[in-house]
Amino acid sequence: MSAPAERGASDPGSQGAAVAEPGCARRAAGRPAAHERPAAVALYFGYRALASLVVAAPLSVFVAQIVGEYPRGDAILFDPGGLMLSELARLSVHAAAALATQLSLGTLLAAALGLLPLAVLLAALSQKGPLSAQDLGGRAARALGPLALLWGVALAAQVAAAALVLVPGTKLCAELPILPRGRDLAAIAVAVVALVPVAAIALLHDLARVAVLGEQRGFYTAVSRGLDALRGAPLAAVWACASRGALAVVALAGGALGMHLAGVSTGPRVAAALAAQLAAFAAAAYLRASWLAAAFRLLDRSAERAEEFLDIRLHPRNVARP
Repeated sequence: MSAPAERGASDPGSQGAAVAEPGCARRAAGRPAAHERPAAVALYFGYRALASLVVAAPLSVFVAQIVGEYPRGDAILFDPGGLMLSELARLSVHAAAALATQLSLGTLLAAALGLLPLAVLLAALSQKGPLSAQDLGGRAARALGPLALLWGVALAAQVAAAALVLVPGTKLCAELPILPRGRDLAAIAVAVVALVPVAAIALLHDLARVAVLGEQRGFYTAVSRGLDALRGAPLAAVWACASRGALAVVALAGGALGMHLAGVSTGPRVAAALAAQLAAFAAAAYLRASWLAAAFRLLDRSAERAEEFLDIRLHPRNVARP
């Protein structure tokens, strides 16, 4: 089914756009869990791990040029007192613009290329049963256009939402008649507030992505379906996303701690540090896939509620009366 031929595409706010095709809403029991698609999760994890290494390479090279000749390597950056860490921060001022440009461009490119493994993962989570590589690749390829458009619009919306909070907020913090420490705390509070609309847009973005693959929707109807799912069960959606996100943060923090404890003074220690980091990335990738699987179920329940409402409107006599 091609995306332009979808029902309700001409009017994203219409009732037809909010209701899935007959029988589509009853596939909640047919959606696989993340652990049932290990190959797709492994592909997604492999790409994210490789992209992270490539994006972080310029910063790693810069740090290695400063502390690479020390016997303990970058472990000295975490010594008590933070002397070498402060020296690294002082020296990085001169290369900050170049590093920021490389990291920003590398992150954007990695995110854009990452739409392909993400589309494969979403296609694998969209239906149960064995999937051939041809079917999986075909479904993922057809969804790349809407997914790319969703990604671009969501990124622009997140930047705009963050700027609307950060620009006046930081200006207000700079003018507060308080001590510098108080200004820093106020700036941190502003940053936390700015994360709220950014996270809300990201949540809607994921639900719309799920609609693209799960129901073969186009851009406008996918956004409408995501809004329907979010309005229908806001607490369930926030909890499903936030709980897994918090666990992913814990996993990544544990990986960073494992790298610190292992150190890089010997070959086995380097291998242990790398294993700890890869394990953290694997856990984060699995939790991400688990959230997307939960998003499919949220979308299905939203479609079920819409179908029930439509059935009541069309057949009011079928409603049991007290």
